[in-house]
Amino acid sequence: MKLRSLAVFGVGYVLGAKAGRERYVQIVESVQRASQRLDEARRQRGKPPSRRGESNGLDSYLDETSRN
Repeated sequence: MKLRSLAVFGVGYVLGAKAGRERYVQIVESVQRASQRLDEARRQRGKPPSRRGESNGLDSYLDETSRN
């Protein structure tokens, strides 16, 4: 019984982690698209786009994790 429970838990964990990672990637891509749309809207209004050269920590974290 213990081995079976452990096997079921292991399979559930692996499948859940895979689904979680895919959802995370979807969220990151959505945030990036929204940022691009906001920059485009700012350019159309004559304002400079956000300064992407200056990392606020979150940007660099998202960049690092999206490469993995």
